[in-house]
Amino acid sequence: MSLADAQIAHINLAREFRGGERQTLLLMAQLSARGWTQRLVARRSSELADRIDLLGLPGTEVVRVDGNPVAWVRATRGTRITHAHEARGVYVGLLGRWFSGTRGVITRRVPHALKSSWLRDRAYVGADQVVTVSNAIAYSVRARYPALDALTIHDAHAHLPSDPDRVAAIRARYPDRFLVAHTGSYVDRTKGQMTLIEVARRAAAEGLDWHFLLMGSGMDEARFREAIGPLTNVELAGFVDNVGDYLAASDAFAFPSRVEGLGSSLLDALQFGLPVVATRVGGIPELIEDGINGILIDPDAPDQLYDGIRRLAAGGPDVERMRAVNPCKAGQFDADAMADAYETVYRRLLA
Repeated sequence: MSLADAQIAHINLAREFRGGERQTLLLMAQLSARGWTQRLVARRSSELADRIDLLGLPGTEVVRVDGNPVAWVRATRGTRITHAHEARGVYVGLLGRWFSGTRGVITRRVPHALKSSWLRDRAYVGADQVVTVSNAIAYSVRARYPALDALTIHDAHAHLPSDPDRVAAIRARYPDRFLVAHTGSYVDRTKGQMTLIEVARRAAAEGLDWHFLLMGSGMDEARFREAIGPLTNVELAGFVDNVGDYLAASDAFAFPSRVEGLGSSLLDALQFGLPVVATRVGGIPELIEDGINGILIDPDAPDQLYDGIRRLAAGGPDVERMRAVNPCKAGQFDADAMADAYETVYRRLLA
């Protein structure tokens, strides 16, 4: 099988760079190192495309297209597999299969129930392989399509780097504070940061030494700033490139999501050995075992979140065990293992 015969068109038409885009980048980097030729089909203003261009991955081309389905489908011509990484790509892949006879892979990252749609039904039922990033998502897909053979391939941690000097500088800004990190889009309806802000308000009222660092960006930033008001123990750090430095400087990680396909940000926290308190929604329990490598709570439960952080701040043998176990846990979800699983799918489809 020549490289040209093995070419894959990754379709990711997202406007922003979030968890799904980072996973697309991790996969493409792995596949490039293994000798696959690839194409990324993306919007003209895509940050994912910018990052792929910057990496200069061998055997990889980036095609930026205008926002119309005809241009997107044309951009997949000459490839043998279309791999849709987000919702719009699902339909582009379907049209590619119809008009070009390509094989089709869909990766689904959200746990929402699939609603009735003639075109979506054709896309999912006609795909050569549907992949879900958690067993929870696979369950929701099979609820709509009972006969569909959905395969779970978990996301990977990003192997984020950290620099000791930058870590020390971050810690120096928060002397004698118990630093609680959170990463995620500033979208409360899914990520639940208002619950964290409520806990921060209670901690401030009780004079606790906790400080909350919320990294990310999104539509609810102004709302969060208004809710924070005069509080000094919670900080919107915004989008930061050196997330690894902040995680390495932190004492714990809080993840109060209301909806979560898997929670790849949790994997990055585990990489740095952070004890975690997170909600038992979506695929999160596939990463966090309550009392073993973290604490699981209900969504929209500030009292439970407060109690969980208090347990982590108190330390003790259980928390030290979490710190020791979590890097090993993260190692089970590395980019190499993720690429192995996808490569098996691709080779089967090209056989």
